[in-house]
Amino acid sequence: MTTPVLRRELFIDGGWRPSSTGATFGLIDPATEEPFGEAASASAQDAADAVVAARAAFDHGPWPRMSIVDRAGALRRFAKALEDDIEPLAELVMRETGLPRADSIGGTKAMLTVLRYYADLAGGFPLTEQRTGRTGVTALVEKHPVGVVAQIVPWNSPIVMAAFTLPAALLAGCTVVLKPSELTPLSAGYLADAARRADLPPGVLNIVTGLPEASAALVRDPGVDKVSFTGSTATGRAIAAAAAPTLKHLALELGGKAAALVLDDAPLGSLVETIVPAILFNNGQMCLQPSRLVVPAHREEEIVRALAEAFAKVVVGPPADPGTEVGPLIGRAQHERVLGLLRSALEEGGRFVIGGGRPEGRNTGFYVTPTIITGVTPRSRVATEEIFAPVLVVLPYRDEEEALRIVNDTEFGLSNAVYSADPGRALALARRMESGSVNVNNGQYLDVAIPFGGVKQSGYGLELGPEGLDAYFETRVIYLDAEPFHGLG
Repeated sequence: MTTPVLRRELFIDGGWRPSSTGATFGLIDPATEEPFGEAASASAQDAADAVVAARAAFDHGPWPRMSIVDRAGALRRFAKALEDDIEPLAELVMRETGLPRADSIGGTKAMLTVLRYYADLAGGFPLTEQRTGRTGVTALVEKHPVGVVAQIVPWNSPIVMAAFTLPAALLAGCTVVLKPSELTPLSAGYLADAARRADLPPGVLNIVTGLPEASAALVRDPGVDKVSFTGSTATGRAIAAAAAPTLKHLALELGGKAAALVLDDAPLGSLVETIVPAILFNNGQMCLQPSRLVVPAHREEEIVRALAEAFAKVVVGPPADPGTEVGPLIGRAQHERVLGLLRSALEEGGRFVIGGGRPEGRNTGFYVTPTIITGVTPRSRVATEEIFAPVLVVLPYRDEEEALRIVNDTEFGLSNAVYSADPGRALALARRMESGSVNVNNGQYLDVAIPFGGVKQSGYGLELGPEGLDAYFETRVIYLDAEPFHGLG
């Protein structure tokens, strides 16, 4: 296997360069707690330079002036170039995140899938429509790329998260400044390598690694037309406030606290089969994770027993081990936060059916045993705050109306689930859930052709599907044969 690149500089205007201050920052392997890599730490001036490069590429370069079909061809070349680096890239993602090897490989391949999906979509995505108004006027309704986009992506699966936004922005004709998390900055460098080999024009894709200050500089920069951010709701609020003076377009995919509502007729076998991987996927660090299980009170014992048996079989260990199903959390701060939340569950009267701390024998690395908590109220901290760990909170209910109140009693609205042997009954309840998506008889799901987004304080804007591409266009109108204006037709 090719050795992954463990040091990266800034990628601006088609070339690599150090930070203007010479500053760098190091990385810690979450499985070993040992340092393993280094990235350039961008200053505010470096972020500004990246925006200038993207601005020049958009205002004067060929990229936005190419046909969408030609840009689709470039995306296919981009995918092929990235595919050649899949092994070292997946190895690096595993080191950065602590994800098991299989998840790391799957995550890197997701970028290829999305690049090729949007390339295939291009031929059937009209950019101009000739429309006749009620007065008989003829107008051209046209889509134009929104401009320079700052894409700020999180650490929990860095290449997957970039896949949610980068391919659509590029196909639309935008130019991009990508800012990866300071916890996972190195893997994004492979996107720059692939962009160069695919002959994307300089300035079309720029990658700025650094601390949160670099993200803040991008959000404030008047040369940025749109900010796409995935991360916490608190940071999303700050970004919305910072972007307000320049009225930037915003897409915010923020926190979640998904609930899975189990109806009294739900088959136990399919519940266990689908909820367990939904809780444990990505080491439990997914905004879609159905971390609240809302169950009929008379079935709680049966359901909890079956899930505890399944959790007990899960292999927690080093990401590189072939049998590992759950690896460590991303870092020390997250690990300490999760352990603090688990302590709060006990303080609020909860009980650990299984788990509740470090796995036995795992004293090094940021590991947490898959955990099931019972005995807390729907307003407890573990039932209201996003935990981002392999932790499931079980909440009993007496009737469907109480169950729906529990499901919807959250500031978040990203994803939910409902389980029932009666599809019609499940669908009726799904339509009453306040979330961007609902899974029927499944814990969580994503499909590249289906739009994804949240409501309430889980943010706004859509990713994936045709809607995800449309989000990177502005609509403009040209009236061709209007008569003198005498009022709205």
